[in-house]
Amino acid sequence: MIAAVGMGSPLSLFLMCLTYGVMALLLWKGRMPERIALVALVVLNWGTPLVDHLFIGHFRWGVAILSVSMFCLLVGLALRYDRWWLFLAAGAQLIAVSTHLAGIAGSDALLWSIVSTRMVVWFELLLLALLGVWEAQCAPYARPKSAPVSIRALQKV
Repeated sequence: MIAAVGMGSPLSLFLMCLTYGVMALLLWKGRMPERIALVALVVLNWGTPLVDHLFIGHFRWGVAILSVSMFCLLVGLALRYDRWWLFLAAGAQLIAVSTHLAGIAGSDALLWSIVSTRMVVWFELLLLALLGVWEAQCAPYARPKSAPVSIRALQKV
C-alpha cells in the first residue's frame, strides 16, 4: 500500500514510519491474533507492488485478490478471537474491497478517489492495529488462559 502513495512525499514517509512502527508493536506486544494480522499486513504491504501490474481492463485483479484475502482473514480472526479491533479492521478492509468494484467500472476519473480511499483505509488499519496492541495488553479477556496448577506440584513445594 505504501508504494501507491508516491515515495518521497511527507505523507508517504509518515505512512511508511507508521506502518513499520505498528508492525514492530504488533510483533513485540501483540498476542497470537495480532501476530497473524501482522503477517497479513506484511503480505498486503509488500505484495501489492508485486501484483499491481496485473490488469484485466482497468481492474487490478492481483491487488483485489490480496485485498479480499486480507478481508477474509480479518473476519476469520474476528470470529475466532475475542478482539473488537479485528471486527473494526474487517469493516475498514471491506471498504478497500469495495473500491475494487468501483475499478471494474473502468473510469479513469475514479482512479484517484479509489487510491485515496485505499490510503485512508490503510491508515485506519494501522490505527486499529495500534488499538489492538493496547487491547492485547490491557483487556482481561485477551490475556492467555493459564494452565491449571496440579495439586501434586503444589505438594512438592
